[in-house]
Amino acid sequence: MEPLRFESPVLERSRFRFAPGRVLVRPGAVTVLMGANGSGKSTALRVAAGLAKPSSGAVLVDGIDVAKRSPWQRAARIALVPQRTAVAAPFTAREVVALGRVARPSAPERVDAALHAVGLAHRAHDAFGTLSGGQQQRIALARALAQLEPTGILLLDEAFAAIDPSETVAMVRLVRSVAGQGATVLAVAHDLALASALADDAWVIRDGSTAAFGAAEDVLDPGRLGTLLGVLAVAAIGTSGGRVLAPDYRASMPQD
Repeated sequence: MEPLRFESPVLERSRFRFAPGRVLVRPGAVTVLMGANGSGKSTALRVAAGLAKPSSGAVLVDGIDVAKRSPWQRAARIALVPQRTAVAAPFTAREVVALGRVARPSAPERVDAALHAVGLAHRAHDAFGTLSGGQQQRIALARALAQLEPTGILLLDEAFAAIDPSETVAMVRLVRSVAGQGATVLAVAHDLALASALADDAWVIRDGSTAAFGAAEDVLDPGRLGTLLGVLAVAAIGTSGGRVLAPDYRASMPQD
């Protein structure tokens, strides 16, 4: 069964039209979602999580419209890491991670394992508000991991944006490992180098509609990606681990 499929969902109020057709996010793989600011990436994840309801079309989870599932049913299959994690109460880091189990059976060992996975077990009893922005984002990822079942759906909305490069490497490995264990991962990313390292498949949204979708090696092509993202030029660097992409800012600068 296909865990996550977008069947032409349309939100009339915000005028976002994600897919004129079908987009399938594969299990056991990482699909990176890219596009300019305001193109609909975060909204796509909110619809996939059942937090926004399309006026037509649907997002199907295991063949069932996610909007028709109860919050408990969604929590059993889908974990979302938002762009920013706000915690108003004076919770510790561990208590925030444990919130991932609110709609699931209690599993203290899952909470501890998630903290260890993001490298913050030593901050478990510190107040969440005392952590840096990057550490808070890693705690948000740990909360999702504590919730996520091995074959569940993980939605990441700019989950690496506030994390420094050394920790980003570890988080990329972690997300790739989660996908390797059978999870379906849909991750929003702006960083081209990160996208090229993370993605098995790539989905580009432009003006709320699908501009490209397919294997990362095809979609993340320097020759077409600049046009898709509105970047003047994209540079490709060959490495022993594969191709790394980056926007070529020099190409947009006046030449002396």
